[in-house]
Amino acid sequence: MCVLGVVAVLVPVLWVTGGFEETPKQPAEPAGKALDLGLFSVTVRDARVGLVDAGFGDKKERFLIVRMRVVNKGKETESLDTGGLADGVAALTKDGKWVRPEQVEGVAAGAKTGVAQPELPVEASVMWKLGPVDAPRKLTVGLRKWTYDHGFTDSAFNWTVDREDETLVGRLTLPVAEPSVAPEPQPSFGNGLRPTLGAKPRASRTPAGRPAPRSSPRPTVSPR
Repeated sequence: MCVLGVVAVLVPVLWVTGGFEETPKQPAEPAGKALDLGLFSVTVRDARVGLVDAGFGDKKERFLIVRMRVVNKGKETESLDTGGLADGVAALTKDGKWVRPEQVEGVAAGAKTGVAQPELPVEASVMWKLGPVDAPRKLTVGLRKWTYDHGFTDSAFNWTVDREDETLVGRLTLPVAEPSVAPEPQPSFGNGLRPTLGAKPRASRTPAGRPAPRSSPRPTVSPR
């Protein structure tokens, strides 16, 4: 009877806590591991701060950049930005909200691209804009699952992702690397020498004195 009583108490507790076989809604995953998102296979590499052209003139702005390898597992070309990869990627803010990327750029087979071709790996840079003084040391990224299903009003099957769902395939916390600052180039003057700060060039002077006498041509003596 005592054992049955313990079991009777234990079962409701397991139900409340989810049981021994509970799958976490946001499993922690390491960088460098390929994660199956359904439509995409994604390997998150690292996170860093970088200067990126925001598309308005030549001015560059600071972004948080997460680099990842992306493989489109579907049969059609998919966008890396809105309507594609970016819809299944989010970053966690300080107030606990998941926000989608503001910009995604990709490189495939050595050329820039904004799409992912089926089975062609893409090196993607997923980006969130930073303020002028923001300097996060860590960034938490979430990856959501894509499902192949039909909608409520049609029978056509499509790949979709629920951006409001907190169930993630993986949650990765990445250290953020600061950009390396390159030294400013020094001007050169054709001879490979750099100017010495504080040194003033000397003005050339003509020595004072009497002008040199002009040389008179010697007379030519005709032979006798």
